[in-house]
Amino acid sequence: MASHMRPMSPSDTTVKPKAAEKSPEQELGGTAQSSPVGDAPQPKRHRHLLWIIPAALVVLLGGAYVGGALYFESTFMPGTILDGEDVSMRPVSEVADEKASSLDGYSIHVIGKGLDLTIGAEQAGLTCDGQSYASEALAQVNPWAWPLEIAGTRQISATATVTIDRQKVADVVTPAVEALASDAAVGGHGITYDAEAAAYVIDEQLLASSLDAELVTDAVVAAIQAGEAEVEIGDECAETKTELQTAVDAANKLVSSTVSLTLGGTHVADVTSEMIAGWTTIGDGLSVSLNADAVTEWTRGALSDQLDTIGTDRTYTRPDGQTFTVTGSTSGYGASTYGWSIDGAALAEQIVANVQAGQPSTIDIPCVQTAAQVNPGGQDWGNRYIDVDLTAQHAVFYDNGTVIWEADITTGQPNLGQETPTGVWTVTNRKSRATDGDINLKGPIDPATGEPEWDSHVDFWLGFVGNLVGFHNAPWQSVFGGDIYTYYGSHGCIRMSYADGQALYNVGRVGDVVVVHK
Repeated sequence: MASHMRPMSPSDTTVKPKAAEKSPEQELGGTAQSSPVGDAPQPKRHRHLLWIIPAALVVLLGGAYVGGALYFESTFMPGTILDGEDVSMRPVSEVADEKASSLDGYSIHVIGKGLDLTIGAEQAGLTCDGQSYASEALAQVNPWAWPLEIAGTRQISATATVTIDRQKVADVVTPAVEALASDAAVGGHGITYDAEAAAYVIDEQLLASSLDAELVTDAVVAAIQAGEAEVEIGDECAETKTELQTAVDAANKLVSSTVSLTLGGTHVADVTSEMIAGWTTIGDGLSVSLNADAVTEWTRGALSDQLDTIGTDRTYTRPDGQTFTVTGSTSGYGASTYGWSIDGAALAEQIVANVQAGQPSTIDIPCVQTAAQVNPGGQDWGNRYIDVDLTAQHAVFYDNGTVIWEADITTGQPNLGQETPTGVWTVTNRKSRATDGDINLKGPIDPATGEPEWDSHVDFWLGFVGNLVGFHNAPWQSVFGGDIYTYYGSHGCIRMSYADGQALYNVGRVGDVVVVHK
């Protein structure tokens, strides 16, 4: 078949290049060696492999963190000290159970006002909320911070809530209080003096019989809540009768009014609370009074025996260093007259008035007679006195340690029962012939003759045992001292020469102390 197509000339024909053929590497997704590296795009499958590994690690770590946090939400971390106890790695439930049972052996001792009983934990219905305690402790540590906290240590504390069944406590306390009330058998008014407290108190049994069971229960519950092992029941749990308390207050006002006693300004005795209690009377009608007669009995008895020195033996040391004991009385003359003599009756009145006034006080003891100083059993006269030594037959007048007169003497003749009386005396009268006229010494009347047993005239006289015995000169005697008194002694007086008698008269005064001793 003839063709109608015109043969194409080279100029009419457009030659199209052939498509490049793919290399085996390009077919397989590789890169031709002749192509630049950056020119080839990354396959998607290779990119997926790069993030799978980190993601897996994150999942694993996150799981471990969460698991640790969940674990430490119920378990204490290592290094945890709870109220002084190591609870490291211990479950909360275990710590809670232990705390809940911590009161199992608890008991409280109740004493005072006659009560003496012990109440155990079970009797008191005592329970401890261990779960709250352990949970409170655990809440103080953040479990989600365990990676940071696990290597450290921590001191924590929590409050254990203790529950007490008040009714159960009352069930124990009430019968005990009622038993005391029924058993109380207090005699009289039930008020006694407590020497140790130096005060009057209401008898314990009487107070126990007045205990309020409700108040006692409250006190016990409060003590249990405070964790105490013992509680002492006091007046706050007793309903004291008003009239009893009034009597106690009145009596205590008396015994608190102690008195300090001085003699010549020197403290010598105390009227103590115990002494006042001995003089206090509480009547059946609860009247309180002070026994004035008992006070007088003491002031005129025991106190006078302690302080009065008239007629007592006294030991003293003379200025020359010699020590003597002067006896206080002599047969025929009685007690010597110098020394203290308190006025017990007047003192008792003052003590009663001061004690009833209700305040401590001081009283300077009133006296019938005073001395120079307070020194029971010793020298209570001053430093001016005439010392008569019957053994030495010598007399010395001391004035503040200085000898102002001395002389040999002749005293009473012992074998005739006319010995000069010993003791501490004072010069009662002083005479001289020159100023007072004739001084006539007369003895007792002789029944046979009706005349004085002796009748002597002297120039000087210083009497010291009333007007019976004294110092005087003796014109009929020329020698004095030695043992003359044993065979030619006086009737009791102290004889001396004219010159010595005159010298003594000149320095002596009425009131001067005369100490006569052996």
